Amino acid sequence: MKIKNQEYLEKLKKIPQFPLHIHWDGSIPADEVWNLSQKKGLKLKYPELDRERNKINYKDEQSQIINSKEKLKTFFMDLNTYHIIDVFSIPVGFMQTKEDLIEMAKAHCRYLKAHNIPYAETRFAPQYHTFEGLTMDKVIGYSLEGFEAGKEETGVDARLIISMGRESEPETTIKVVKTALNFQNQIVGIDLATEERGNPPEKHYEAFKLTFDTPIKRTVHAGEMCSEEENLKNIYTSITKLKANAVGHAIPLIKRYYDGNDLWQLMKENNVRLEANPISNHFLFDYAITYHNLDVLVNEGLLVTVNPDDPAMWPYGDMVYLLYFLGELYGNKFLETVTKNAVTASWGLDKFQKQNYIEKIEKAFKEL
Repeated sequence: MKIKNQEYLEKLKKIPQFPLHIHWDGSIPADEVWNLSQKKGLKLKYPELDRERNKINYKDEQSQIINSKEKLKTFFMDLNTYHIIDVFSIPVGFMQTKEDLIEMAKAHCRYLKAHNIPYAETRFAPQYHTFEGLTMDKVIGYSLEGFEAGKEETGVDARLIISMGRESEPETTIKVVKTALNFQNQIVGIDLATEERGNPPEKHYEAFKLTFDTPIKRTVHAGEMCSEEENLKNIYTSITKLKANAVGHAIPLIKRYYDGNDLWQLMKENNVRLEANPISNHFLFDYAITYHNLDVLVNEGLLVTVNPDDPAMWPYGDMVYLLYFLGELYGNKFLETVTKNAVTASWGLDKFQKQNYIEKIEKAFKEL
């Protein structure tokens, strides 16, 4: 992957974007995390184990210290060497108190504004932010407070999706959803994320069931990490059993069928949005961004959106790079369609806001 047309890239920066699949803890710029670590006087360390869970032999204690923001940025993006859980542990570690959650929410909004993103549906898992004594109820409440402060500071409207770690026992995800229901008029959805292998969607049916008669929407990371057959099964199960309003990744969706069931038709009939993350899938699982055949899915009438997932965690993670590579492949009309799809498929915008943003998108592409 290489940027060959800098002029085109610069023009794409003028296009407003609306990511619907972006992880809060995976999008905090290294600079923001570094500055907070310096403010707190905390030392950041490289992990004890590598990606394959083998012990790393450091020369001495000092060589295990991450001693500059440049090294922190490199660490965030080095998922070939380090396990993603260890990488995420650093930003998550700075999201454990009221003050930190509010500051990191504002930092996220600043990041979004800097990348011409006026609206986003940002997800995070409150169960991982209770390590210093906060309850999940407090975590969600302080996060909402932070995003409101971020909106006042930047004008960016970031709506929360509450994620759950699917490696957890069902009792835990039920507790997460029950907590989320206390904020059902302030959040826009729930999400099932993390390790898909060995943790199929149906494991957490009871948690999702709690939202069936509520305003809360449902999205599931499905079809990302398993064999092709199991990926397709997880997409199918998410839509039919968990009543997903969106599926994240869905890498083999181009195959169309699972056990005789037409997944494309199922998604169209139920107005299920596809939260595609081709850059993420490339760097984490080595899929070419052409593998998804997103142009075919768009032409078939699926509600395709394209997203950065965890932009701080890989090269070319920011939305503009995703637009660049997809634009080079499929053209500006494709980009305009998926950008407008994101507005149409959003869960927190009313019809007047959607129309306003769609008009701005159309104007921006005319000027491109």
